[in-house]
Amino acid sequence: MQDRFGLAPGSVALQRYLQRHIEAGLPPSPHNEPHWRHVLVIPAYRESAALLRNLTRLPPGMGRTLVILVLNRPDTDHDTQANTLLRAAVHELAIANKQPYKPVIYALNTHTDLHVHDMENPGGPFPDATIPTAQGVGLARKTGCDIALKWMSEGAISGKWIHSTDADALLPQAYFQQLGSGNQQAVAAVYPFRHIPGADQKCNEATALYELRLHHYVLGLEYAGSPYACHTLGSCLAVKAGAYAQVRGFGKRAGGEDFYLLNKLAKLGPVVKLTGKCIKLQSRHSHRVPFGTGPAVEKIAGSAHPVDLVLFYHPQCFAALRALLTVAPDLQQTEAEGLSGLLSQQGLEQSLARACSKVLEAMGLEAGLTHCRRQGKSPEQFLRQFHQWFDGFRSMKFIHAMRDAGWPQQSMPRLEALEPQLWPINACAQWEIESLRLAARRHWGWQS
Repeated sequence: MQDRFGLAPGSVALQRYLQRHIEAGLPPSPHNEPHWRHVLVIPAYRESAALLRNLTRLPPGMGRTLVILVLNRPDTDHDTQANTLLRAAVHELAIANKQPYKPVIYALNTHTDLHVHDMENPGGPFPDATIPTAQGVGLARKTGCDIALKWMSEGAISGKWIHSTDADALLPQAYFQQLGSGNQQAVAAVYPFRHIPGADQKCNEATALYELRLHHYVLGLEYAGSPYACHTLGSCLAVKAGAYAQVRGFGKRAGGEDFYLLNKLAKLGPVVKLTGKCIKLQSRHSHRVPFGTGPAVEKIAGSAHPVDLVLFYHPQCFAALRALLTVAPDLQQTEAEGLSGLLSQQGLEQSLARACSKVLEAMGLEAGLTHCRRQGKSPEQFLRQFHQWFDGFRSMKFIHAMRDAGWPQQSMPRLEALEPQLWPINACAQWEIESLRLAARRHWGWQS
């Protein structure tokens, strides 16, 4: 079967991206023939030299690997020494190429090379050697992936996938093989992950709870039958190069860039949820992004009783989403005002059905259905258009609106008494943090 999202040299999407959307001032490839098979992009800000020690232990793939490390610093951080330790450690590495007027490539080990793109370089795209805070890690990821795409188009990288991870990630030995060759039509892949403990016990507990919050949300989307039910972590992601170009790459955002990229990619084709060994993410304090794992963990760790915090969406929010997605095909012929009745027929309590209908009205359901009916004449086309409109972002907005309409967030212990039961455990299982994390991993075929 032909791969629609491989990087065909004459691809209109690729040429348009390289001409209109790629970041300015990126280096040319040091090779014009295949030199690397795999490419891995890592943004780095205020990281220690220990990052390089981890990178020297990167697992081999089938062929050589190139790591693109993007050093960056937001304009709110006035410490010009923020990345000095890592920069100095890089300069201690052996240089793998000594070609004049070519980007420097360092040798990490016998099968892995490193290119460092230093966004603090005064010759870079920002004259003050920092990046706009509002663009943050999104711009750093986009810059690294743009270099990967450019060097692929210039022939230096032969693989079809751009891998993305973070500085605190420890990759499993079969990381590149995990992706396999059986995902020809996939546009992206999401890797298994788990957080591993560090020296700070409160941080460890807070991180484990936050991980459970992520799992519970994805389990809720799965229960609802959403096509957007996958984890969205930039540290556990691989993107088909042609699809990356087609959706115009990562958004320049200080956070959530991974969520929005996957939301766009899922409209193009399958996002594969990989099984096997987990990427290990280190539990640690972090203030690198304004929202996401770091700030959430800080807030949880600051509580005297973290397990009693209301971190989890009410399961009835997902019951409402499930009912909506079940009746979605009927909306081709049914007007929006008839939605409440359709939802009640799915077993929703009247109060929940009415609230769901009001929430969707406020979200512009009528206009959305008009568009879906116009673009989708057959039942299959209509449903495809509906899922394009009611995407991962609108699904999240819907869950938030249902929460605010009277189904508030819950603590982990209180979830036990609520229906539907989303955790993949039996009635006799213990409701403990580690038990639930293990149950979630087993449910998805993840291995520690």
